[in-house]
Amino acid sequence: MTVVIPSRTGRRALSRSFAEVLSYPHASPVEAARRCADVAGTESEAAAALLDAFVSLAEETPLGTLQEEYTRTFDLDTMSRSQPTCYPYVGHYLFDESHKRGAFILGLKKRFRAAGFEDDSDLGDHLVVLLGFLGVCDDETLASELVDDAILPALRRMAIASGTADERASIRGAYLGVLRALELSLGAGRPEPAEDPADDETEREWLRDRDSLGIDRDWCGH
Repeated sequence: MTVVIPSRTGRRALSRSFAEVLSYPHASPVEAARRCADVAGTESEAAAALLDAFVSLAEETPLGTLQEEYTRTFDLDTMSRSQPTCYPYVGHYLFDESHKRGAFILGLKKRFRAAGFEDDSDLGDHLVVLLGFLGVCDDETLASELVDDAILPALRRMAIASGTADERASIRGAYLGVLRALELSLGAGRPEPAEDPADDETEREWLRDRDSLGIDRDWCGH
């Protein structure tokens, strides 16, 4: 099977568009989501449909409610089994809260500085930060490693940890749908994983112990 990966320009546009939609909604995300649907639609019709569904719901929801639901979905610890918090930190899903996550974040910061990418946050493994970096990254090898070895595996585990997005009529469900749209868009043209590593403890431990998610020892500070 021929693997067709988005071009550098396409990857940058896709990443920037999703970063805008998945950022805290200081203003209405509707127009950003419409633009994102147009870009994502070039990679996945299903992704575009999920973004269109988000637009339809966001158009009818007051900004204050969107902000509250965004915070409840991604930031607050809900302590709920039915609607657990979907933490947007890639390293959390790859390494839990071990020292390896800290090393991963330090490695990211190093790559950010080398690329001239400014990030003032303490946690550089936030999904929106990584998407912002992908939106300007010139290094195709590094970009592919981040997508294949970090972002896509984390997105798959976010879906497992957060339940399903069946409650599409809710803002939470719509935001989970945007995450699924991101997974579909970034994964377009890439081989499907044989199985989700999160379902296999041995495979999960292998990924945690693997040198820098397949990048190199320097990446994680080894």
